[in-house]
Amino acid sequence: METHDPIAAEFLHYNRWANLKLIDACSSLTPEQLDGSVPGSYGSIYDTLVHIIRAEASYYRRLTNTRLVPTFAWEDRPLLTAIRPYAEQVGGALLEATGRMSGAGLIVEEWQGQKLRYQPVALLIQLVNHGVEHRTNITTILAQQGIQAPAIDGWGYMLSHPDRLGS
Repeated sequence: METHDPIAAEFLHYNRWANLKLIDACSSLTPEQLDGSVPGSYGSIYDTLVHIIRAEASYYRRLTNTRLVPTFAWEDRPLLTAIRPYAEQVGGALLEATGRMSGAGLIVEEWQGQKLRYQPVALLIQLVNHGVEHRTNITTILAQQGIQAPAIDGWGYMLSHPDRLGS
């Protein structure tokens, strides 16, 4: 029987929620707005959202040795409305994977010419940090365009989930 670490699971619930909320907010933007960028950010809003979701699918593959294949081709530059179900699938799969992490062995991989060995939880730390960093890039670009970004911080998450996080 799988058991979820409730703290790790909550961070992954948050990460998935923030990704989906930002995708939903950006789905109504014009192509020009989606192509917007600012110095110091990863890239355009669209490219950054794609980067977040593709990276999370890669983290899932590293954790489980299972590749989640989207129903579209990334090179076709799918609409955010097409990417959203895949982002939801990846987020759910990552959450499910936390139930199998207890007692899991080390992840061993080659990265930039070095052999890395690390605990699976280290990848979850990277996943959450990576998501926050790049979602912040996107909210900064939105602000530069005069567009109100959704409240995707911890307080926004808490207020959206009083059943789990409220009093």
